[in-house]
Amino acid sequence: MGKLLITTLAGIYAVMAIGGRDLPTDQTQMAQAAPAPQEQAAPEEVAQAATDPLYDPTKITAPSANAAMVEKAALITRVTPVARMPGPALQPSPEYRSREKAPAVKGGTLWEVTANSLNVRSGPSTGDSAIDRVLRGEQVLVVAERDGWAHVKIEGDGIDGWVAKRYLSPAN
Repeated sequence: MGKLLITTLAGIYAVMAIGGRDLPTDQTQMAQAAPAPQEQAAPEEVAQAATDPLYDPTKITAPSANAAMVEKAALITRVTPVARMPGPALQPSPEYRSREKAPAVKGGTLWEVTANSLNVRSGPSTGDSAIDRVLRGEQVLVVAERDGWAHVKIEGDGIDGWVAKRYLSPAN
């Protein structure tokens, strides 16, 4: 383990020593690297900046000794226009949709069971007896709501009772 650690640290040191970036160390190098002060923008530049979102007046300088450095900086800096993806606007997946928007059908709204198994009770309380149960993915018709409970009807089975609403999500 010690050999691996020492070898890794030696490799990192070698890479940093060989490929590391040199920074200016004395005042003359720093003065040469400093950009020239910008002058007041011409009216044409102001008009162009208002119409062109990619126009950057800080990239325009008069030719000088620092021109080569500015050209290198311009090569490094990318200007990527903001592009919109083709096609229709994206919609959130069903599990992240708002819990408030369930499809309305005749007699109530349509919801889907998210629990593995959900008891349908005779009243809106855990103290009421369980009449039946519904499984994950089944759709129920919510007729009414009270204190975190939903009064549901299941058409094919003839089930009519109450379930905990936190285990329901809007149907697709």
